[in-house]
Amino acid sequence: MHLLITKKHLYDALHTVSRAVASRTTLPILGHVLMEAQQDRLILTTTDLEMGMTCVIPVDVMAPGMVTVPQRIFQDVVGNLPDGEIALRADERNLLALSSRKSNYTIHGLPADEYPAIAAVTSEMTLTLPAPVLRELIRKVLFAASHDEARQALTGCLFQHDGHRITMVATDTHRLAIRQMSPPASATSPFYAILPARALQEVLRVLGGSDDEVTVSISDRQAQFEIGRTRILTRLIEGQFPVYERVIPQGHEKRLSINRQAFYEAIRRASIVAKTESNKVILRCQDGVLTISAETGDVGKAYEELPVQQEGDAVEIAFNAEYLQEALPVMESDVISLALSGPLNPGLITGSDDPEYCYVAMPMQIL
Repeated sequence: MHLLITKKHLYDALHTVSRAVASRTTLPILGHVLMEAQQDRLILTTTDLEMGMTCVIPVDVMAPGMVTVPQRIFQDVVGNLPDGEIALRADERNLLALSSRKSNYTIHGLPADEYPAIAAVTSEMTLTLPAPVLRELIRKVLFAASHDEARQALTGCLFQHDGHRITMVATDTHRLAIRQMSPPASATSPFYAILPARALQEVLRVLGGSDDEVTVSISDRQAQFEIGRTRILTRLIEGQFPVYERVIPQGHEKRLSINRQAFYEAIRRASIVAKTESNKVILRCQDGVLTISAETGDVGKAYEELPVQQEGDAVEIAFNAEYLQEALPVMESDVISLALSGPLNPGLITGSDDPEYCYVAMPMQIL
């Protein structure tokens, strides 16, 4: 293998695929990046056997070939080379030589044919979404996914098309976030998949601020996201996602209309005191005035007051401040609605500018 490539293109690609490198493994080669030079492009590949990433870079290839090298060492060396063009050469001994101006390095690699194969997902279930649409689907629910590995299905997000709507859902049993949308014309057939939260986090990272279209392919066991020159593959989470529709409150006796930004800032301030008391904040509302309070014996007390539009009787309910803090910033509406039916029943948060998004939070015991 022999090729020329600019430092920026190589370093950016290495940074992109680095997130799929296994950090702890008994297979040393999973800590490597596979490089394959083909005609006028270089393909970088990494995998930890659960998720895989590939990135394609246009380059001048003098001789095609393949090699694997330790990703972290390779990326550190490239990152510290001077800006400009880098020459890469690999020989049959799996040695990779890098040269840039007067800098020359040799890195020991492993045979490319020992690297786990990453096959592209071939499926009839393929849809194309604008990057901003996919970004919003993920961003508005991902934070609600569980971190408890004992319940694997909850560590991912449900991605579903029932023939009428595309839905993305996440829950940790204490809160539930749902974003829906009308299916694009490219949605070929209904699908049901639980996508790992980690993979979706990487999709968000690669999407960045892109406005391009993203192709999503889903098979029985894998999902694939093609984002420009980058491809992300992930195993699906096996199991059954909870029947989330049953959790969404259908009736309410009380409703508060609250300025979203003011509510968020008040919750954030009160949470400073609430952190050592299970992060609990108490909401009380009467005669159009909402108070937010928190108290802990070793810190002190917090008290916030906001004007709201109130429907129904007086309100007294407690929530985990973190659950409110994470949901409010992803909403678009200036004014949000908090619908309640009792101090021990879940609260439903919606917004007029978020007609296809809803958030459910379970309350906490006040005493």
